Amino acid sequence: MTALLRVVDLVASYGRTKVLHGVSFDIGAGQITTLLGANGAGKTSTLRAICGALRREGVIELAGQSIAREETETIARLGIAHVPDGRGTFTRLTVEENLQLGGVLRRDTEGVKRDIDRMYDCFPILRQRRRQQAGTLSGGEQQMLAVGRALMSRPKLLLLDEPSFGLAPLVVKDLFAIFRRLNRDDGISMLLVEQNAALALDIADTAYLLETGRIVVSGAASVVRQNDGIRRAYLGG
Repeated sequence: MTALLRVVDLVASYGRTKVLHGVSFDIGAGQITTLLGANGAGKTSTLRAICGALRREGVIELAGQSIAREETETIARLGIAHVPDGRGTFTRLTVEENLQLGGVLRRDTEGVKRDIDRMYDCFPILRQRRRQQAGTLSGGEQQMLAVGRALMSRPKLLLLDEPSFGLAPLVVKDLFAIFRRLNRDDGISMLLVEQNAALALDIADTAYLLETGRIVVSGAASVVRQNDGIRRAYLGG
């Protein structure tokens, strides 16, 4: 497996408080990887550290290039897009303005226009809402917009933080079907943080379990699903 993202001995902190203690994992090119764990285990902190939003130490390589000392904007330019928890849409801007912001680092104006149309094809409801303020959208529509905006940068790796949170089951089903299609058809690699472990393991190729800032279980998602501890704690088995 060719590693698109390689993380070795990642340590991260908020001020003086360490939240990650030597986390190591790989994300294969074209694969979906999920981080499992209870609240406070360090999942969101891992995503933020990769993006440069936390003080961190250790090895972080994207396609063989070190990004451990790069700023967030540079990391985005290199091909990592982050859909944070809480969605982070610009609520006073329209749907289309949000999508335009997603492509702001690009110089191919015509390509940006084509990709906006492509986002409308992926998320047809957004086409209907294109002139509507993002803050007036439903939760599911805002999540779709957040994903669409991230995809506008044409990322190699998409970081997804709790995409199903607060959404109706049917919306979640549709959203994860879109993730599968983007991964299958466009080859976009994904790092997924998701409290719904069954859903995450169903879509992922590889899984890692975090506990108090350390990885304690790792392997193919199909194998991790059979782990007795994970079944009892996260799958209700």
